[in-house]
Amino acid sequence: MQQEERNIKRGHLASAFFVFVLAGVFIAVMSYNRLHDTVIAEAGTGVPDVSRFIKNQNTMGQFVTDPEEIDTTIPGVYDIEIRIGKRTYRSKLEIKDTIPPEGSAVNREVPSGRVLAAEDFVTDITDATQVAVSFESQPDFTSPGVREVTVLLEDRGGNVTEKKAVLTVLEDNEPPRIIGAHDRTVYIGDRVSYRRDVTVIDNLDQDAVLHIDSSAVNLKREGAYPVIYTASDVSGNTTSITVTYTVEEKPEDYVDPDELDKLVDEVLAGIINDEMTQREKAKAIYDWTKYSIKYIEYPDMGDWVKAAYLGIKNRRGDCFIFYSTAQALLTRAGIENQRIVKTGGGHYWNLVNCGDGWYHFDTTPRRGGGEFFMLTDAQLEEYSRKHKNSHVWDKSKYPATPLE
Repeated sequence: MQQEERNIKRGHLASAFFVFVLAGVFIAVMSYNRLHDTVIAEAGTGVPDVSRFIKNQNTMGQFVTDPEEIDTTIPGVYDIEIRIGKRTYRSKLEIKDTIPPEGSAVNREVPSGRVLAAEDFVTDITDATQVAVSFESQPDFTSPGVREVTVLLEDRGGNVTEKKAVLTVLEDNEPPRIIGAHDRTVYIGDRVSYRRDVTVIDNLDQDAVLHIDSSAVNLKREGAYPVIYTASDVSGNTTSITVTYTVEEKPEDYVDPDELDKLVDEVLAGIINDEMTQREKAKAIYDWTKYSIKYIEYPDMGDWVKAAYLGIKNRRGDCFIFYSTAQALLTRAGIENQRIVKTGGGHYWNLVNCGDGWYHFDTTPRRGGGEFFMLTDAQLEEYSRKHKNSHVWDKSKYPATPLE
């Protein structure tokens, strides 16, 4: 009996041990990760295929983690969940950036004092991650001369590429030129733009600064007031011009600029559209002005707003009315323009810039014929020589046209 009881106890112990072993095996099986702990990928290559994460290549699985939510252009470690059968397993995706950035060096030429950023010396930068651009050492932009510049391209992975460029700093002792500033007559209550038609040209600095001091002008009282135009370039060269603004009471036949704008808008609505280039718009304005207005001698007026109003309203006038009408249409169409006056007076026409430089634009019909749409200085001078010096102007007061 006792032996039988001992046998029963041994059986129970064996059963318990067997159950314990089975439980351990079950736990081991259940806790076994069928995924690699970490998968490494190069930045910018995207999330690897799900099979890269599974140890047994014959096992199928699918992402629980949305791969689209992982930005592989940012190095780092990302949690990945993958479902195999009814279970979800976890792994890590480590994004590494081991490939240095690429780029092309660009040589630069600047006037003394013009400071450029490191980005200005390199172009066509390519890398899987964001690239920071910096100088190895800050270049000297003040002393004229030629020097080598080292630019560093560093990506988020810490990879660095050096690029060598040449910096040429030019000596600049020539002051800017102020073009288009001249004496004007305005009326009490007028809207006055002191900057209109005024441009600055510099031999080296395309970003020369124009400052206008109109503090002495009182637009509420008749009188003659000085307006000072001062231009300065990055090298410290400056030039100043003082002109006189004469403020008068409005005459009885005064034309409000708003009235002119209404007429101009009606004309433009019929001859230009948003699909046109600036040059195409300018040509439409040239043709309308030249062929819609009849030339007749007209009393000198000096008020371009009134002249443009009469040109559109009455469709007749002299060269001042042709110039003024063209100016109103060009300005309203968003085309840069300015007045040009023949040396000694007697003729007015326009200079126009459609984005590729200033050109002559003369809509006044002439007995000698001729088309004057977007002419260069050389072309207009050639015509002038053959037609009794029809167009002579002070070149120091106006921007030069391109050569062709």
